[in-house]
Amino acid sequence: MRTGLFVAGAAVAIIGAGVLVATLTYATGPTHMVFDPVSVSSLPGHSFYTPELEGWNGSSASTHFTWASSQSLLVAIYPAVPCPDSTSVCAAGNDVYSGWANSGSWSASGSLSFPLFLNITNPNGTPVTFSGALVETYTTSALADPTWGLFIPLIGAVVLIAIGGVGIFLGLFLPEGTYTRARAPPPAFDDLDDEDVEDAEDLDATGPEPDEPPSGPT
Repeated sequence: MRTGLFVAGAAVAIIGAGVLVATLTYATGPTHMVFDPVSVSSLPGHSFYTPELEGWNGSSASTHFTWASSQSLLVAIYPAVPCPDSTSVCAAGNDVYSGWANSGSWSASGSLSFPLFLNITNPNGTPVTFSGALVETYTTSALADPTWGLFIPLIGAVVLIAIGGVGIFLGLFLPEGTYTRARAPPPAFDDLDDEDVEDAEDLDATGPEPDEPPSGPT
């Protein structure tokens, strides 16, 4: 086991996993808006009107409803619940907003059960005009609408995890000294041949031949 290589691979893999988790956790998609206006040009006296307000069911939504009228009205908003013995939805028994005035507003954050039911009641003896609008903003997950801003961190995280995995594998199973070059042993001298040994012995016994004296006149 190579401890240094194992530790380095584990560190790289942990960093890659952190990048992956952070990218998937904190990445958000674009912001969307739902606008649903309600307008009543003339609501007769002693009558009511119950339109539906459409929106998006999501935990990241922020909903705001404002309204105004020519006279004081009773305005209430009810969430949707399943209707008895039916597959459709009906207004719930308890409202999430109610007001008696000639204007008002209501806000909510988080998931709502759409459609919402708006109940406008005119207890007056004369017709009334009414106008209102629901505005909802929300963000979706980046995975629902991926862009290069999401793909690049994901690719980087996967590459880091892969490199870290290779380092861990080599650290566990690569023996020490696998890539170290072994030193070559010094050259060995072979034994002398028998003939060479005999020649050397004869040379030692006789010694070098003396030089002949120079020849000259006697």
